[in-house]
Amino acid sequence: MQNLFSLFQNPNMLNSTYQQIQLYQRTIKNLENASNKTLELFIISKTWLRQWKHYVKYYENQYYNSNQRQQKPGPINSDLKSDEIFVFNYPNNHSFNQKIIKLDPEDYVLIGSDLMNMWHLEFGSDLTIFRQITFDEKSKPITNVNLRRQEIYMKIQNSTRGIIQVDEKCLIKQWIILIKSALKSEFQLNCENIRLWKHKNFPANQALKQLEQNNGKFNGLILDDNYSVGYYKADLIFIDIQENGKWQYEQLDYKKSSQEEFKYIFNKAFKGCGKFYCDKNYCNSNPVFNQLQFEKASLQQFLIESFKEDSIDWNEVCFNSEQELKPIQQRDEDFIQQICKLSEYPNSFGCSFIQDFNGTYEQILMNNENPALNMNLINEINKSISVYVLKGWINNLYRSKEPSPFKLRSIFIILQFDCFSKIISEKQNNLFEFIQNLDKQSKNQLSQYLTLLPTQQFINIVEVSIQNLVSFIKQQSQQTIQLLYKTDINYLIQLLEFLQIFYKSNEKLKRIASDKFIIKEVTKLYPHQGELLEYKQFACYNKKQFENYYFTFCLYPWIIPIEFKYQLLALDSNINQRNQGDFILQQIGLAPSLKLLIDRNDIVNSALEQLSRKEINLKSRLSIVFKGEQGIDQGGLTREFFSLLTQKLFDVQFTMFVTRNNNTVLWFNKHHMEMPIKYELIGMLLGLALYNQVLLDINFPQLVFKKLMNEPVSFEDLKELDLDTYKALNLLNEYEKDDIEEAFAINFSITEYDNWGQALNVELIQNGQQIMVTQKNKQQYIQLCTEYYLNSSIQKEFQRFHAGFWKVVDGNGIKLLTGAELQTMILGQKHLNMQELEESTKYDGYDKNSEYIRTFWAYIHSLDEQQQKRFLFFSTGSDRVPVGGLKSLKFVIQKHGEDTEQLPSAHTCFNVFLLPKYESAEKMIVKLQIAFENSEGFGLM
Repeated sequence: MQNLFSLFQNPNMLNSTYQQIQLYQRTIKNLENASNKTLELFIISKTWLRQWKHYVKYYENQYYNSNQRQQKPGPINSDLKSDEIFVFNYPNNHSFNQKIIKLDPEDYVLIGSDLMNMWHLEFGSDLTIFRQITFDEKSKPITNVNLRRQEIYMKIQNSTRGIIQVDEKCLIKQWIILIKSALKSEFQLNCENIRLWKHKNFPANQALKQLEQNNGKFNGLILDDNYSVGYYKADLIFIDIQENGKWQYEQLDYKKSSQEEFKYIFNKAFKGCGKFYCDKNYCNSNPVFNQLQFEKASLQQFLIESFKEDSIDWNEVCFNSEQELKPIQQRDEDFIQQICKLSEYPNSFGCSFIQDFNGTYEQILMNNENPALNMNLINEINKSISVYVLKGWINNLYRSKEPSPFKLRSIFIILQFDCFSKIISEKQNNLFEFIQNLDKQSKNQLSQYLTLLPTQQFINIVEVSIQNLVSFIKQQSQQTIQLLYKTDINYLIQLLEFLQIFYKSNEKLKRIASDKFIIKEVTKLYPHQGELLEYKQFACYNKKQFENYYFTFCLYPWIIPIEFKYQLLALDSNINQRNQGDFILQQIGLAPSLKLLIDRNDIVNSALEQLSRKEINLKSRLSIVFKGEQGIDQGGLTREFFSLLTQKLFDVQFTMFVTRNNNTVLWFNKHHMEMPIKYELIGMLLGLALYNQVLLDINFPQLVFKKLMNEPVSFEDLKELDLDTYKALNLLNEYEKDDIEEAFAINFSITEYDNWGQALNVELIQNGQQIMVTQKNKQQYIQLCTEYYLNSSIQKEFQRFHAGFWKVVDGNGIKLLTGAELQTMILGQKHLNMQELEESTKYDGYDKNSEYIRTFWAYIHSLDEQQQKRFLFFSTGSDRVPVGGLKSLKFVIQKHGEDTEQLPSAHTCFNVFLLPKYESAEKMIVKLQIAFENSEGFGLM
């Protein structure tokens, strides 16, 4: 109230905020319709925009000022400044202003001049970034807002080499005018004219060397004024200044330039470049080129012919001019110092410490796939290396972001050192940044390398990484605005990318349980509405709406607790309606539901008929009406519908499923006698149960849910489906003698039985009955058997089932789940913990510490698991344990009258257990026993 009163006292504050909000909303709307045209816009830091939104309390297209206003955001775009040192500056306020950092799409948003002017007046300007932005027909910006960092060379008082900024689409002639203006402003140089050069073939260093050796002459190309800067893609541009009618640079004579280029390539091809391994052509340090064994005369002739035919690809010519240290394979007296020097050469470092090195390129390349290290040598280094030294190695090794297989191997080596764990918490880490920028294939290769990392070191690094993440998340949760700064977001992403390599390595070779990677603190990053904010961020990312996106844990679902995923999925099922209107109505309890009219006497066909109707929204909340019965579905009828339908569909007498593994699991019956569409109905049933948070009593193996989530299945999955077959195939796999034909006497066919016990023969390959399994082909046989049992034998049935499930399930939430997690969300958790239920129970009319209630719980705890499930079913309508355990049930025990002969009852829709206050504990226990024993259809409300 005090804050509201202050707004009335100062109406200008409220008016200013209102005008900014209105203009911002109008700007966003205009940009959403900005198709096929060019607009003059300004770039605004997204960090600043988030500060502004928090300052004016602007959330989801509405704003309010009910609380005290937050700290006023600082100067606009101050965080988009670059700390780079440029050769010279353009005139102030030019669109190539050299204060600008290199921008990524998640760094900025676009606004119009009216709003920019208003914000200037309100908050002050520190850096103005103006752009002309072109939009496509989908209202997406197609102009690159980034400026090219162009390296240039010029000579005024002294020779100067450095970088300036320029738009890639800027025409050369326009850029020349701007450079002339900048040189006049900064160096008071009134040059007559300027022209720009690039070397035809040589890169920067070699081009400069030629220029200096020939007194201003080089094999250059003058850039055409009518082309854009980006057209030439020059790594170095020479600024040539004309004074007193004379230019600084000239074209080198063609004959001389050809001689120099020929001489350069010949030296590289004959002597090598100084690297221990080079992947460029025409270099003797390339082992492939080296194997050609050119003699000097034949090499000269080969290169002469190449020059005559103009067939030299200059992109494949080696221009390395630095002599590299060779890889180190054994210790000497100055070992640590020698490695410090070696770290300047990442490829050489990555090829060091090889076990039993024989001095050949072949062994280096071979060990690139299986980098067996000399662990005695590594352990010796571990005794003397310090954190400071290791940080120096990392800075040297990963200063350059150019990837290579040997650099990947250098990471594997670095992780061997114990003190690496001490630098994980540092935000500036070249190693993390390098890993973040690796492509998918390189990350997968690195995860394969880590399967060879000693187990204890593997576990230590994982534990320290998780500890740092937990500490960082807790720190961020206490900030006014979480993850406001890009440096914090980058650190979080880099650490997660690093940890993800270990997670994927652990999937290849299990060292620790997968749930050890789960970080429960991710649910506490946001103090309020964490699941909603996380959901919105994930939705923005998937829709590429980068204006509102900054980070989501959903890109790393393996760290998210299943309870939080369940919340996100519940949000998804609520929000994922036909239109926004449905969602709004749903929030006030008026949203149309998916109403099914079900005949109890023909539940399968009536469900199939109802769910086959056209234009029904399968993602709406389910509402069941049984024919001829009254009652409003508050959840209890829905649970009953699922219970009755699953009992019918999964009855083995119905022939759609058969039992396997000593009747412990259900599996698809390829010899069924029902309409195939009923498998689609079952798939829809699972999807509807998931979205309506109903747990099903189905003994499906985890294998079914892995296949539903399109996860690859393997031989190990056969264990859960058919243990006897798994054991038999495993015995065959481990059998090493060459008499498999006599010992096993099996061919490439299998025998199975139909519903009447009739034997059927299935050939796994053509003429399989005539092909015996041998030691040579047994792996093929095992693979074919696995594929048949898990996939091909039930392909048609499962395809229908899969289609039905995904007909219902949609949205972002489902993308977070593994098959195992999907199984838990549909079937419930296996562990029944009544202590959790007792500790979370609320009471209405009872005191939880009373003798009567303590006696009640003592009796419940004394029951065996099957009896406890009866109690759970009686009280809630389901004996399944929901995600999060029984503590998540919101269970209530309500007093239901004084001493009476009535039995206990329950409002199963609301998880309310109605317990009368009997005259004695003994009478209460007797009444409970009667109620639970008759719980099927008795005492439920």
